[in-house]
Amino acid sequence: MNLKHRPQPRKDLSAMERYTLTLTGLLTLSLAVPAALSGESPAATPAARAAEIKITHDWPSYTGPEGTFADQSRVPILEDLSQAKLLWTTEIDDLGYGKTTTGGGHRYGEKSRPSGSCSLIVADGLVIVTYFTPKNSVVADDVILALDAATGKLKWKQVYAGKGLNRGARKHPNYGPTPAAADGKVFQLGSAGLVYAVELSSGKPLWEAPLGDYPEHYKAIAAAAAQSPEIKDGVAGTTTLRKTQRQTGLPLMAIDGVAIVAAGGRAHAFDGSTGKSLWQLDGVLREPCPAKLSGKTYAFFSGGGQMRLVEPKTGKAFWAQPNVARLGTTHGPIVADGKAFVPYAAEDPKKPCLAAFALSESGAKLLWKTTELVDSETYFAYRDGVIYANLPDHFVKAMKAEDGAPLSNTDTTKTMSIHGHLHLWGDRLVLVGDDCHESLGHVCYYQSCTPGPKDIKLTGQPLAPRTFKQYVGVGGYECWMRPPFADGLMFNRSVNVENGNGVILAWDLRAQR
Repeated sequence: MNLKHRPQPRKDLSAMERYTLTLTGLLTLSLAVPAALSGESPAATPAARAAEIKITHDWPSYTGPEGTFADQSRVPILEDLSQAKLLWTTEIDDLGYGKTTTGGGHRYGEKSRPSGSCSLIVADGLVIVTYFTPKNSVVADDVILALDAATGKLKWKQVYAGKGLNRGARKHPNYGPTPAAADGKVFQLGSAGLVYAVELSSGKPLWEAPLGDYPEHYKAIAAAAAQSPEIKDGVAGTTTLRKTQRQTGLPLMAIDGVAIVAAGGRAHAFDGSTGKSLWQLDGVLREPCPAKLSGKTYAFFSGGGQMRLVEPKTGKAFWAQPNVARLGTTHGPIVADGKAFVPYAAEDPKKPCLAAFALSESGAKLLWKTTELVDSETYFAYRDGVIYANLPDHFVKAMKAEDGAPLSNTDTTKTMSIHGHLHLWGDRLVLVGDDCHESLGHVCYYQSCTPGPKDIKLTGQPLAPRTFKQYVGVGGYECWMRPPFADGLMFNRSVNVENGNGVILAWDLRAQR
């Protein structure tokens, strides 16, 4: 674990100014929850602020509304995210954490429970969280739950009693598929290999289907686990059982009425309306990306040494392009404006770079590639003809999508951790530092950059959502968790260490309230 890359005080301030700014920021954060629960003026209460908020945009999947990690609202957000307001918190008594420990031995305590590392999504004004809650050391319930995004009030909760597997947690969890919402439905992969679809407005079950032979595989795991005297932290508690589990941590994607689940090197496609299995595609290491070309929407796959353009309803692969870098943990590709942005390794697979390809049904044409190398911790985001990448050595680079011409290089050495992500929220680029170590509280943080891709500079101080001592994070390694954003609000998961309950927090990042 690398803790050296933490936010640093601004060099242009005196020692007293830095002290005052830091103290003010900490007081603002530490007083947010007590003030919201006290007898303050009605105009300042969470209910009053929520009444002013209109959630009209979605973040319906792990990769955002367009698969590009970019919000479409363009609402102005704070240049100093340490001034963000905690709008509401909602405790959920059977929601737990994503991972059990960190390298430093941090634990959540006996009151909490594992639940998977699934990220939140936002759809139709609802915050959706999916998880498993253990019934014992082997069996679990699978749960899909929806909260009102403006108020945090429970809208509905669908429990699949006894249909899940207590997958445990540990430092490297193997369960964390983020759900996807589309066409009035929510799709999720349960902890024991069942794919669920529920009605978005009510949570009413619509269908469930097996993910290939995964249910049979997990039934065998459950039978073996029931005979093991060593069970701790669920079926992940013994080395033997942990090694035999199949990791199901990739996000679900809904593309052109088809729910696509990638797991175990294979993509499984289901009819979104009926749950009928449509097709399977081998050699898939990452979730697909929607690709809109000439009025049609395709599924674009990249990973495993090749990229492919696939017709969602039939599974027809129009072509396969080799020489795509085999990076292990980087997220899936980004496709926008007819271009695909992927890690590419034409000459040496050990020296991948970022490349752009023009896509069509007949093939992929290389447009440009960077001279800088990328690695498994390089992440991309796209909006308005600009591709952003956080490169090794902690540089954020903005480039023109059409030709790769650089617009800005931002040195983030002192503000981004090695596990940082990029988000285009509202009118700004936001850097997220080390969300896989969120359990340590002070390590995960969010920091704004100046609007626009030219001369990007960090602005203000970062927001550290875990400032409140009663809350800790729920991050995980292989199943990293990204917070969704909608109309100026950010939502993330936490755990209340005092009672073990899971918590959803809503942060108001709007510059104008």
